[in-house]
Amino acid sequence: MDHRKLATDLLSRPSFEVVAWHDPLSANGLPADSDEALMLLCPVLGPSATMILHRLARYASVGPTEWEPEPFAATFGLSNVNMAPRAVSRLSRFGFAQIGATRLSVRTTVPQMSRLWLAQLPEYLRSDLPLAA
Repeated sequence: MDHRKLATDLLSRPSFEVVAWHDPLSANGLPADSDEALMLLCPVLGPSATMILHRLARYASVGPTEWEPEPFAATFGLSNVNMAPRAVSRLSRFGFAQIGATRLSVRTTVPQMSRLWLAQLPEYLRSDLPLAA
C-alpha cells in the first residue's frame, strides 16, 4: 500500500473529513489525546505525526470535522501543504490512521506498543510504561 500517495491524494482535495476510528483492539489503550500518548509516540511517529494524531483524536472523539488542506497544514506547523502528506502517511503506515478517498479515520486510543517500538524509547520512558506489549 502506498501510504504517501493516499495521503497526497486526500490532501489534494478541496476538503476532507476526519472521523474517529473505534478499534476494539485498542479499546483499553491510552487516549490518543493524552500527555502520555505525546510522550510515548513522539519517538516512534515523529513530532508532526504525533501532534496531528493528538489533536485530531480529540476532535474526532467529539464528532466528525471537515478540513481544508492549507489550514490543516498550518494548524500543525507544516510550512506548506506538501509537508502534511508525509506526516499523515506515517500515521497510516504505523497503524494510527486509515486514509480513504475523502476521509481520514484516526485512532482515539493507543494500542499496546510492540517491542520494536518500545526499544526506540529513551530508557526513562521505558521504565514506567502503561502500554508495554
